Amino acid sequence: MRFLIFSILSFGIAVAINFCFGKFTYIGDGYFYRIRGNVPLSSKLLVVAMDETSEADLGVGNDLTRWRRYHAGLIRELHRQGVALVVFDLQFIRSDPEVDSDLADAMLEAGNVLASDCIQMFRRATEDFFGREECSESNKDSALSKTGGAGGELAEPLVALRRISANPRLEPALLGHAPFVLANDAEDATIRETWLYLDELGEMPSLPVVAWATYLDRMQGFEQSKPRDASYMDWLAELRRTCLAANGDRVSQKVDQRLVGIVCGEESRFINFYGPPQTLRMESYSQVLQGKVGDLRGKVVFVGKANRQYAAGKTDFFQTPLTDARTGKMAGVEIMATVFANLLEDRFIRTPLPHGAVYAGFALMLALLLSVLPAWTGYAATALFAVSYVLTAVWLFARHAVWLPVITPLFVMLPTAWLTSLVMARRELLIERRRMLAFVRRVFPQWAGALPLAESGGRKTAFAATTHREIRGVCLATDIEGYTSLAAGRSAEQMWELLNAYYQVLGRPVGARGGAVADVTGDSMMAVWFELSESERHTAACLAALDMQAAVTQFNQTSGLEPIRTRIGLYVGEMILGGLESGQANHYRAIGDTVNTASRIQGVNKFLGTQILACRELVDTTAIAYRAVGRFRVVGRAEPVDLAEIVAPEMGPIDGGFAVALSAFQRGDWQVAIEGFQSVLKRGTDGPANFYLALAQGYQNQPPIDWDGVVTLDAK
Repeated sequence: MRFLIFSILSFGIAVAINFCFGKFTYIGDGYFYRIRGNVPLSSKLLVVAMDETSEADLGVGNDLTRWRRYHAGLIRELHRQGVALVVFDLQFIRSDPEVDSDLADAMLEAGNVLASDCIQMFRRATEDFFGREECSESNKDSALSKTGGAGGELAEPLVALRRISANPRLEPALLGHAPFVLANDAEDATIRETWLYLDELGEMPSLPVVAWATYLDRMQGFEQSKPRDASYMDWLAELRRTCLAANGDRVSQKVDQRLVGIVCGEESRFINFYGPPQTLRMESYSQVLQGKVGDLRGKVVFVGKANRQYAAGKTDFFQTPLTDARTGKMAGVEIMATVFANLLEDRFIRTPLPHGAVYAGFALMLALLLSVLPAWTGYAATALFAVSYVLTAVWLFARHAVWLPVITPLFVMLPTAWLTSLVMARRELLIERRRMLAFVRRVFPQWAGALPLAESGGRKTAFAATTHREIRGVCLATDIEGYTSLAAGRSAEQMWELLNAYYQVLGRPVGARGGAVADVTGDSMMAVWFELSESERHTAACLAALDMQAAVTQFNQTSGLEPIRTRIGLYVGEMILGGLESGQANHYRAIGDTVNTASRIQGVNKFLGTQILACRELVDTTAIAYRAVGRFRVVGRAEPVDLAEIVAPEMGPIDGGFAVALSAFQRGDWQVAIEGFQSVLKRGTDGPANFYLALAQGYQNQPPIDWDGVVTLDAK
């Protein structure tokens, strides 16, 4: 159940965040690029920048139409140097009769020039017109008027796309042309994606795709040749239609394998920026035009507006993940060249799995760690997993251009999982506490409110604060002497009434002395002390044992039933307090060697004829009256325990030479021990003296081998 809740909440919140705030996913992606650093790129690329230097040299200013008179000269210079392709990030839509003929002739002579088309979008006829540089004044008419319809607004919203190519004088001279559209949204201006295809516009390829396919065809050729009468744009569009119609089935028979991944893939791709603006080789337009730039043979040259010194307000500049106050924005022509380089080197940023799948896997791992591992170990493990995930994401990005979302998993899913874990732990704690209190009230209805299981002085005790805890404290074990014979003559109902009254009497001193009842089974009860300081809890446990002894004596006097004799054993050490689940039931126990030893010590009373025995470590730190009764090796424990009998204050000193006789017994001086114990018994009945006298007499006749002063008990 915990696993499912962790998984569903973490995953659900991640999906909701990304649905409502999609750009949240990309926050900080610039750090991936900065950690990775600049990437070596192909030497086949060159950006010819229509920059500030060229504006001054040529006297053209910011008016792009005034540059056209120089394009023919640029093309001829590039052709002279043997460039492979010339790609203009410009739209030659308006006619310029003075220069278009010469420019067309230069394009035809070179035979390797491509240019950008314009995409117009209309909403509700003439309203909300969108188009780069407005695709010239002559093409502002609405989509309806262009198709012969009546002008005016539409009754219903309409979205129309239209491609506008170069003017009729220049278009036939171009080797290829296509639009170049960057994937962008109004809420996040950062450019991360580019459209490789515009499926809404007849599966039209973008200009970088047309340039890439043209370059490959001219350099190496394709297995399935392009029809001679078809443009590269039309041919690539037809190939994509083939892929989409086949749904990827047997497309290799009709599409060259070098084209399959692009032609048959997603419409858009994440751009792999090689570095900040001007990372690509960039030369001034005027310098190239004047033949001052060499080493251009075989290169693919991109020509476009690109101010070399960025200033706010300049057009055709875009924000990228690497944009900051130092780097500025990136020119559109450099982004186009970057996309072409990604195509050429197959280096787009890839997302191998949908974000939802990554979130699901991350959520499942968090849920597994928090469900399997205890409390802080689980939090530490999930934090370590998150750090490992981030390091892996950085490595994949730097080495393999694989992008995994980091912000949402790290800053949304991980805190959500932690918060959910804390809330569930608190909820489970309250449920367990209610179960424990219900159990106590059922067994001890008259004193449940006094137990530390409930609130004490306005605070909750540590025992109620967790369902599984390792502690060091005192364990007290009780047992009814002759319980079998006591139960033999009574019905189950009578025994229930007797034990219910008995345990109420026996349990009150535990709560009154700051302890907690950890278990009640048949005729036995376990109580623990661990919250007070060491000396305080030792004293409290011993006093509680004496209070139990007195309470049982009074109970016997008033019950009118056969007297019940209770044996008590106390031991101090480490133990676990927690709930053990058995099916649908919960059983609360103190577990460990300390508990077992306390029970064994309780059993030693049967041999010594005593009522309260405790380990010496416990009584030596208190002011409680006691006498040492020897060292015993109890059943199931190899190490001996040094025991003492706790004596009620009103009994007065009861040693009477017992210590001297015990010392003689422990060193193996059997005759002296026998005489000492006989002397003690002359003063009155004494259980321990009787026990040792019988042992000493037996050992005198048959001394034990390797005697170490420890009495070994073979029975409980």
